[in-house]
Amino acid sequence: MSPLTRYLSRLLGVFLLVMAASEWTQPGLLTVVAPAMVDQPALLWVSGMLTFASGLAIVLGHNVWGDPAAAVVSLLGWMMTIKGAALLLVPAAGWTALLGAMHYPSHSGVYTIIPALAGAYLTYSGFARQRQQRAGQESAQRP
Repeated sequence: MSPLTRYLSRLLGVFLLVMAASEWTQPGLLTVVAPAMVDQPALLWVSGMLTFASGLAIVLGHNVWGDPAAAVVSLLGWMMTIKGAALLLVPAAGWTALLGAMHYPSHSGVYTIIPALAGAYLTYSGFARQRQQRAGQESAQRP
């Protein structure tokens, strides 16, 4: 695993885990935040700008599909880039329709399972796998 993949695995993994935990510990928060963002186009724009820039930085710096952790990092980068562009380009009415079609307020907890699983995998890959690799290198160097 490259140092960049390890760094991004740690960054995205911990971020996704903390976000999922915050959504589970404050279940009513998402039902308030999503509609509030749709009611405030400036929030959609700022969120889109930050999401697009973050995703684009990952895509331009790490478009690697060789090992599973690198592929997950690259996939998340592409998803962030697409979501950010959509937040910048799709009007608020489109987001209102999408949230309604997803039955978002009543199923908001379900939509955190996949990010939590991806976060757990990336956190494990970024932190635990490095320890295993170090231990293997140290045992190989011993006479």
